[in-house]
Amino acid sequence: MKKLFIGLLVIALLVGAGLFYLVSNLDSMVKQGIESNGTEALGTAVRVDSVSIDLTAGVATLSGFSIANPEGFSNQDMVRFDELRVAIDLSSLRSDVIRITSINTVNPYVLYELQGAQSNIDAIRARFPAQESAPEPEAGPQPVIGLDAVTISGIQASLQSNLLPTAVNVNLGDVELPAAEGTPPELAKQVARPLITQLARNAAVAFASLPASQLRDSAGQAVEALQEQLQQAEETARSAADELRNRLGL
Repeated sequence: MKKLFIGLLVIALLVGAGLFYLVSNLDSMVKQGIESNGTEALGTAVRVDSVSIDLTAGVATLSGFSIANPEGFSNQDMVRFDELRVAIDLSSLRSDVIRITSINTVNPYVLYELQGAQSNIDAIRARFPAQESAPEPEAGPQPVIGLDAVTISGIQASLQSNLLPTAVNVNLGDVELPAAEGTPPELAKQVARPLITQLARNAAVAFASLPASQLRDSAGQAVEALQEQLQQAEETARSAADELRNRLGL
């Protein structure tokens, strides 16, 4: 009986030590997962300064979230959030799907950089085919995460182009992300596709809506580059280029 008691005590201590290690390292594990899965999905570096998870409140706070510019563009961040606050449904931690109910953003910022007819956002968007390919087999079991529909509001942006004398600050409005569900790598791609597509659309419309005085010196080049860039864009964005041409009398 004594040996059995000692054995159970050892097992309890080992389990307790394992849980302590897991909880104490949870922030860094989530940080690493976000960076690795995000970088894999976008093909450019995704970084998070720090992650703080409060399991009792069901809130994860991501500070200093950024997406680097793709290769061929400046070394500035393409997307940046000072902070992301993620609300987790605590009851879902005991189910097969961990559910994220809301994401609140602090100071969302986007750099829309245009080099000729190619933008940094479209360079990222080109990584996503029109049709979803079958997911690749994943090594070992991974948690399934469900994300409720999310709206990112009041996105501030800077438009930079070799056709503009200086950068122009604009408001890109809102981006709406549909509900999604999958393993972390799957979810990263499901979120990235609509996020990048809507950012590209909103930024292109903002570029086409610039006052004529800011583009007149290079008006022909600007409109030609913009329309070439928008060949695959939505009709609303493409019509913005036509409107710009009409305003400039071209």
